Amino acid sequence: MQRLLRFFAMGLCAAVISTSSAAEGGTDANNKVWRVGCDAAFAPFTFTDSKGELIGFDVDLIRAMGKSRGVEVSIKSYPFDSIIPTLITDNIDLIISGFTITPERAERVDFSDPYYRCGLTFLTLTENADKYKTLEDLKDAEICVQLGTSGAVFLEKAMPNAKIKRFNSPPETYLELIGKGCAAVLNDRPVNDYFMVTSGRKDIVSRNITTDDSEYYGIAMRKGDKQMVDLVNKALKDVQENGEFERISKKWFGYDVSAELKEGK
Repeated sequence: MQRLLRFFAMGLCAAVISTSSAAEGGTDANNKVWRVGCDAAFAPFTFTDSKGELIGFDVDLIRAMGKSRGVEVSIKSYPFDSIIPTLITDNIDLIISGFTITPERAERVDFSDPYYRCGLTFLTLTENADKYKTLEDLKDAEICVQLGTSGAVFLEKAMPNAKIKRFNSPPETYLELIGKGCAAVLNDRPVNDYFMVTSGRKDIVSRNITTDDSEYYGIAMRKGDKQMVDLVNKALKDVQENGEFERISKKWFGYDVSAELKEGK
């Protein structure tokens, strides 16, 4: 239980970090610093350690991308549902936080090339494993989601009459499930998987959710900022070609996630 509580505390913290490095591939004169926004409760992509410092796959990735272009990277956490408004009002330049590319979001922001292929799962208590095997089985049950996520949007569309309980972060949804305040937690597969591994709980099971299309994570930028989109895509290509993307993938997932990305295209 102490391990689980530490996991929750880490996710709920907010932090600011910055990195800088010498140029390795050229610097764009108009983008000396990337001000990056993220959600600090989205492990293993963006979350905080015991010292309150932001860590995760996305944090390492954007640092490596900035380094490849000789750009300083400054990362700050925000509540998930306020990140797009923060970007639109020019308080940050980029969003990286397991941010799913969706048509709705693409109307408000521009996205980089995809860098991660994901899907959705729901978690339920082992005692209810036989009762809740598919999403349809949850039609009359309460389902926990994180506010503003693609999983929440999917559920609202797939099950318009669903009983949805919305929270600001994944740890809050897990606590609600453990306390039997809801029947299931729906979220992106890697987030739910990371919770299952790090919490070590045996009283929770995971169920896959089948959708018609693959989902991809991308880096969001202000609408119409073609220069920034081009620069970010070049930086992403840099780390994919120089081996940094594979190294970071193996650090956080144990394998190179680019293989799954290619399979979905």
